[in-house]
Amino acid sequence: MKKWMKGSAILSLLFVLFSLVGCSSNEQTTKETTKEEKTVQVEKQNEEEKKEEAKVEPSSEQNKPTDSSTVASEEKKENLSTSPTSTSKQTSPSNQQQTPATKTNTAVTTNKSSTPTTTPQTPTSTTPASKPSTTATPKPATTVTLSIVGPKDRGNIVAATKVSFNEGDTIYDIILATAKKNGIVIDSRGSGATAYIEGIDNIYEFDYGPKSGWVFEQNEISLTKSIGVTKIKDGDRIECIYTE
Repeated sequence: MKKWMKGSAILSLLFVLFSLVGCSSNEQTTKETTKEEKTVQVEKQNEEEKKEEAKVEPSSEQNKPTDSSTVASEEKKENLSTSPTSTSKQTSPSNQQQTPATKTNTAVTTNKSSTPTTTPQTPTSTTPASKPSTTATPKPATTVTLSIVGPKDRGNIVAATKVSFNEGDTIYDIILATAKKNGIVIDSRGSGATAYIEGIDNIYEFDYGPKSGWVFEQNEISLTKSIGVTKIKDGDRIECIYTE
């Protein structure tokens, strides 16, 4: 019994020891996990701080050139204020270089402006241009030679004269126009193909016999048609003859 009691006591002690060791190990593991979590958080914070610093540094670096430029500008101003002779020496050549350019420009402009004044202006003629004459050249007059010869005891009633006529006129038209112009009375009847002259200057047919009367010739040819349809042409010779 004593051995069993001792064995149980030893087992209980071992159990207690194992439990204590397990608790200590659990505590260590929890401590280690908490430590690791803390280290991770610290590292994250460090990384975020580094990122913020990296963002801030470019802006500061960008501001540096402006500061340097302002410093350089201020130094230039001080140098300009302290050394007037050097600036005047430097600016004088530039002024000398600019002056000839302005001279050439003025010379060019004067030449351009002077050219219109020297060119002579041609006087504009105010007289209107002569228009070509629109009058048509007159056509030569067309004429025929007409004579009226009465019986032997009367002779020439109208001597051979040139008479102008219009295009399309007939022998009948030209005899009537000539008699009217000379104040000679003509008795006639009909028109066109039926035109017939009975008496000229009070001399009628059959006054000097049964075969007496007025006959007509064109260019010494007796007419076969009526004098009202026989047309005349330029240069014709028309004869009106009384036969006995």
